[in-house]
Amino acid sequence: MKSFLVVPILIVTLFFQSCQNSKNDVYNGFPLIKAENKTIDYKVGDDWTYGRWRISPQIENDTLKVVCYSATENFIFRTDRDSILYDLKAGDVKRFYIMLKDSSYAHTIVQGVPFIPQEITYSTDNSNQEISIFYRDNKQNSYLEELKTKYPLNTLIENAKSDAEKILIVLNWTNHQWKHNGNNSPKKNDAISILDEAKEGGQFPCFAYAIVLRDQLNAIGYNARTIYLKTKNAQTSKKSPGHVATEVYLNDLKKWVFIDGQFNVMPFLDGIPLNAIELQKAISDDYAGLNIVSKDVVSKRNYVNFVYDYLYYLDTSLGKAHNKAKKIASSNNKRSLMLVPLGAKELSRIDFWNMDVDYCIYTTSSLDFYAAPNYKEYIHEKI
Repeated sequence: MKSFLVVPILIVTLFFQSCQNSKNDVYNGFPLIKAENKTIDYKVGDDWTYGRWRISPQIENDTLKVVCYSATENFIFRTDRDSILYDLKAGDVKRFYIMLKDSSYAHTIVQGVPFIPQEITYSTDNSNQEISIFYRDNKQNSYLEELKTKYPLNTLIENAKSDAEKILIVLNWTNHQWKHNGNNSPKKNDAISILDEAKEGGQFPCFAYAIVLRDQLNAIGYNARTIYLKTKNAQTSKKSPGHVATEVYLNDLKKWVFIDGQFNVMPFLDGIPLNAIELQKAISDDYAGLNIVSKDVVSKRNYVNFVYDYLYYLDTSLGKAHNKAKKIASSNNKRSLMLVPLGAKELSRIDFWNMDVDYCIYTTSSLDFYAAPNYKEYIHEKI
């Protein structure tokens, strides 16, 4: 048993000796570490980020900004020859130099950035009885039967013990059908067409994962929907202000759950899977307790950094016959329901895509957006 413990202890000892030795090397009054390869890894808390930082001597003050979700973040910067570590707090600025094998020096700065949560609230007092989201009858749908025949998943999920476990299996399967490519849209927007194209080497953006997930989950008996996420500044943003994911209703928990096919993740808090607004609140209020579950190795920090700003405006399809109320049914081209935070403006324009958002009914009620599927009001139609 003693010989078994020597190896990990030795590795840890050598690692920290390396860090300590780095501190003894100084250049221009700051710690110096060495590297041969310009691509490095760094770790914040428990999350490693591999190969996404490049040493750049030509940049005068090359700065890596680290969002501090906790009061103190343990930070490690690791080259192929050396490493340096810090306890990083919001507002901290840590400076050091990296010497490359050609004897060039890169002035590198690690800056702790405070996490500023968005305070988002919704009405939870009552729902609008005039709004209904319709879901297709999964048991009487020829398209879903074709999907189940061509791309069957039942054998993958047959031993799963819970709805969440089944969802994770389908999520993982979908994520691995192609590599993400944000610049290449599929020719058609349905699961069979997307999967057929993927078999021929097609690579697609986030919305393609969301569509395939929705259709495959519907095919195995769940109610699933695509959910469109948009930033607070969606109208004027100079970069793409949206992301597309999927939500599925878990019958055993009686709740909607958020899943992201592009990243292969399902968020949990205290063992319970979360919907989109619960995910936003968990990031804001309980980052340490948030668990990003995946069958792959996924960095919680990297995913949260990506998704958080998108969790402001949410919309989803109402279905073809979305409403029986005359007041709303008489409105033309209203095909989606958008959930708007209390006090926020209704999103009516997105400059980045040069499009008017004139297809939504708006609500501030989370009860409207997260109403349980109405099993008496299915639409019998091909997707």
